Amino acid sequence: MAVVPPALPAALAVLGGAVIGTVSEASFRLALPILAALCVSAAVAWWRGALLASAACAGPAFLLATTVLSADARESALHSSLRTTLDKAVGGFLIDSLGPEIDHDPLLVRAQLLEDAAIRQDYASLRATVTALAVRGRWQNVEGGVTLTVSGEAAASLAGEWLAGRVVETRATFRRPARYLNDGVADFERQLALDGTTLFGSVKSGLLVDVIQPGSMLQESAATVRRHVRSAVRRWVAPHDATAAAIVTAVLIGDRTGLPDEVTDRLQRAGTYHVIAISGGNIAVLAGLSFGLLALAGLHGRARALIVIAVLLVYAQIASAGPSVWRATMMAIVYLSARLLDHRTPPWQATMLAAGAMAVVSPLDVRSAGFVLTFGATGALLESARRISAAVIRLKPDSTIAGGGVSFAIARWVAASIGASVAVEIALMPVSAQSFSRVTLAGPLLNLLAVPLMAVAQVAGLAVAGFDAWPAIARPGLGAEAMAEAAGWLAAAAASGIVESARFVEAAPGLAWRVPPPGILLLAVYYGALLVGLFAKGLWLRLAAAAVLACALTGVVGAAPRHTAHPVRGVHLTVLDVGQGEAMLLQSGASRLQIDAGGQPFGSGTFDIGARVVAPALWTHGLSRLDALLVTHGDPDHIGGAPVLIETFRPRLLWEGIVVPRHEPSRRLRERAEATGGGPRLLRAGESFSWGDARVRVLHPPEPDWERPRVRNDDSVVLEVMCGDVAMVLTGDVGAEVERDIVPQLTPARIRILKVGHHGSRTSSSSLLLEAWRPQIALISAGRGNTFGHPAPEVIERLESIGAQIYRTDRHGQITVESDCRTAFVRTFTNEIR
Repeated sequence: MAVVPPALPAALAVLGGAVIGTVSEASFRLALPILAALCVSAAVAWWRGALLASAACAGPAFLLATTVLSADARESALHSSLRTTLDKAVGGFLIDSLGPEIDHDPLLVRAQLLEDAAIRQDYASLRATVTALAVRGRWQNVEGGVTLTVSGEAAASLAGEWLAGRVVETRATFRRPARYLNDGVADFERQLALDGTTLFGSVKSGLLVDVIQPGSMLQESAATVRRHVRSAVRRWVAPHDATAAAIVTAVLIGDRTGLPDEVTDRLQRAGTYHVIAISGGNIAVLAGLSFGLLALAGLHGRARALIVIAVLLVYAQIASAGPSVWRATMMAIVYLSARLLDHRTPPWQATMLAAGAMAVVSPLDVRSAGFVLTFGATGALLESARRISAAVIRLKPDSTIAGGGVSFAIARWVAASIGASVAVEIALMPVSAQSFSRVTLAGPLLNLLAVPLMAVAQVAGLAVAGFDAWPAIARPGLGAEAMAEAAGWLAAAAASGIVESARFVEAAPGLAWRVPPPGILLLAVYYGALLVGLFAKGLWLRLAAAAVLACALTGVVGAAPRHTAHPVRGVHLTVLDVGQGEAMLLQSGASRLQIDAGGQPFGSGTFDIGARVVAPALWTHGLSRLDALLVTHGDPDHIGGAPVLIETFRPRLLWEGIVVPRHEPSRRLRERAEATGGGPRLLRAGESFSWGDARVRVLHPPEPDWERPRVRNDDSVVLEVMCGDVAMVLTGDVGAEVERDIVPQLTPARIRILKVGHHGSRTSSSSLLLEAWRPQIALISAGRGNTFGHPAPEVIERLESIGAQIYRTDRHGQITVESDCRTAFVRTFTNEIR
């Protein structure tokens, strides 16, 4: 039977998606004639047996169609009607504007829930699509994905009613996702919009959320199953280990809300996090289990395949893991459907057709790391299996030797497992480095344990849910409770094994590290060399490709020399945009000092400023190591990102001011610095030292005469940086009282630059300081639309009254002051230069 080129059905599927109107009219009219001609040409060439010509036409057709679809989907995601309506009614919501959005009173909202409510520590989180908005008393149909935070004690008790598919009505205030305008840092607002979250919303109380419409029968049934799974896991697995119960719940239905942040980070560092994110492995286990049970029931052939397809479709509806479930399910269904039609479909073709179908259904999913990881891993597994099978056939031992067959089978299984794991790592390591700035060498080894444990946890978890739901199926004499208890213990043991095996990276931290994302050229060289090495015929060509691949790999893992920062003539001060926090880089000569590291103002939230904002910004500056890290004081918006900087840039020195013995974050930071070779040092008023071409004086704090029970703003380290005619004063968060003490110590340089204290709080930047020193340039680090009102209007008035040029991260993004010790220039992310 003729083999269908995999790109052809993918192109035809995408054309079908275009025909049903998923693209804008203008794009459709422009692309349709070309697309139709390419697809017809591909079909005719295939019919006549010219498979190469068919693929040559189908490939561009697939590319053109997905480009049109993606362009239209991107436009809709970035400029949703929800944004447009809110911008007209309130102002400041368009993604093309810098923001912030204008504060507004709660608006009446109707939204359909995309997932079951997630219960957090003191609130509930709802992912939903807004369908209507009441503006000035009139309902308007809108569309846009949101994440709603429901506060109050009632949220936890009412969350059981907020299930995927249901329509709720509530009053909510909206805000834009945070964006950090720094060189080398991603635009998270755009990324979230493309991933389906247009805005964030806040609801004051769960009592304000009313369910006005249930989901469909299928959605309600799926929610009932998820509720039962959570209940069964809590009953039979959680008593053994709460974290294991969270793992089992994640493996069964994709709900990872119960996983502690430290466990998530550990699994990510170990390279085994993928086993708890429902994807191909989980679908394969479910399909294999279904095939086995149906075979025991006497079903074979098409009937069995048809039932397994139905099982997979139902499971995809139940699981809440989103696109990853549907990607894996689609591949399995395409393959099984082809077998139903008596097509000997190679797995490669099923994979390609599934990718094409996903591009039609969800065009923006193609740009996600999950899409690349899913199909990249599948491709690596298929190719490694093909090559390992060929090698096994050549090496098959003589079956007449006693025990030789069994030993060879075991060796074959071990070799196949290791080979598949290594192949996946080689294929996806650049993707992980690009998407997550992380590389791990522990994955190939740990996956040999984690993947089987995941399968055990999944099967045992299914047994727990089954025995808990239908006790009548228990074998006579054993009892449902005994069976559920045994399955719960096994599931907990397997899940705990996944978590504990990841501790290997903690014992050997050198096996996992953070790296700067590789550039497009490096990725092209890497994958080009990989393809040549796999498919080239000549030995010397393969050896050359292997050499190029090895060199490219050293660049991916951060071992190869790369662009480094050149010595700075004079002094450069970069104030990073870290929202409502503070982080600055001081460079002079070859010396690099990071001052504070940003963080969430109250230490809450899972967004890691250090990993996702500060580290990428420092990599863009060409830095791979810091000479010192100064933590001015221990407030979370200054120290929050520091642990990642210690791990990634291994500063030779950690500088602090006043030690607060009971402050755990500071204590842990000191321990981490000592472990990486960075010795702690305390700075005191009166000290001075050279820093490249500059001279640094410590103006505050003095030696404390009493032990601090908590962190105080007025204990911040204050520095004066002198370079020729230029003086910079960096004030931390100190207030007017400390400013009065340091005024007599300030150097009356010709050019004076002030880092405004405490993000522009009215209690800092006193008239005494400003009138006495009269800085010409004022730098303020504050978050857009922050709830503190920083910078305070009176501070801005004081600065304007002395004629200071004011630069603010909330308006200008990253601010860089460059000085040759005679003059000073200011460059901002928004390209404002003075």
